[in-house]
Amino acid sequence: MSNPITSQGTDCTELNLGFLPLLDAAPLIVAQEAGFFADAGLQVRLHREGNWASLRDKLSLKLIDAAHLLAPLVVASQTSLASTAIRNRLTTSLSLGLNGNAITFSNALSAALGCALPATQAELGPALKAVIDDRHKRGLPKLVFGTVFPMSMHTYLLRAFFDQANIDPNQDIGIRVVPPQQMVEALTQGDVDGFCVGEPWNTDAVRACQGNLALLGYDIWPDAPEKVLAVHADFADQQPDTHQALIGALLRACQWLDGPNSLASVAHWLAKPDYLNCDSDLLLEAMQAPWHDGQPRWHKVFFRNRATYPNPDHARWMLTQMQAARQLPEKRVSDAEVIDRAYQPEIWIKVFKKMTTVAKAETPTDSET
Repeated sequence: MSNPITSQGTDCTELNLGFLPLLDAAPLIVAQEAGFFADAGLQVRLHREGNWASLRDKLSLKLIDAAHLLAPLVVASQTSLASTAIRNRLTTSLSLGLNGNAITFSNALSAALGCALPATQAELGPALKAVIDDRHKRGLPKLVFGTVFPMSMHTYLLRAFFDQANIDPNQDIGIRVVPPQQMVEALTQGDVDGFCVGEPWNTDAVRACQGNLALLGYDIWPDAPEKVLAVHADFADQQPDTHQALIGALLRACQWLDGPNSLASVAHWLAKPDYLNCDSDLLLEAMQAPWHDGQPRWHKVFFRNRATYPNPDHARWMLTQMQAARQLPEKRVSDAEVIDRAYQPEIWIKVFKKMTTVAKAETPTDSET
């Protein structure tokens, strides 16, 4: 899939894209650094944001054209019946990969568990429940867990883990929103007892001797959805050629990321001051460190397993989690309409077919070689 789709006609080709400093922002950064955006005729500026709310708001207000965004925020943007929400509706036609989150506990909580970390979900759940029950009996404050945003896969994976351990996420513990890059500081200061976040911030906590990796998001849901390329619905409708060119460039980046010998270049690029602004060795450790099953603990998939496909079933699951977390408005758009507006796989299919067809056409046959 090395052949780009280029923007044509009167569509704008100068784009501003937003991201948060996480390893799974890699498709945007690789597409910029490897020249995939330029190959598609796009002039892209990447803007690092400090938190997900800021990124969502800038995209909703059309201050940026597209963003590396939490998938549930796209779904949530389509749920309201309020007329003011029409201007803010977001959509996606590209997943930016599967997996990548982990749960980290503070040193104090790790010591109180009575089981070694990392642990299996079957071991960790009862151990954590015992700690929570003991604290309740002794009149101690609830444990507090950090998550990056209320409407995020991080929150829903945490809640799924708690539910399976017979821990009521609405009553037995507290959940606090902390920007990803501030998670380690919050753990160090005792503001949270654990957190669920994407890499490299779990690895950073371990490196700083402030916490212990307890469980992977992959252990809770293998190949769970994560971030998407979000755009304003008006952008998708009014600039279809540029939208498809953007998706095509990022598809190339995702395929490249899953290829051999990419890690060193990825770590070098992402470590730059304008991107994650951190030690490249930290990024390599986060991507390569083994889990107890012998596999890299990050488990990130960018292209394989249809990781780029915007699966409407994922949006449907997110809606059930929003309902359980009491996050949906009482009067809202029907689930079917929300999913249809938020996730548009037909655009992904169109781009994927175009790129596959061109690649096949330009591949020499045996008689030509």
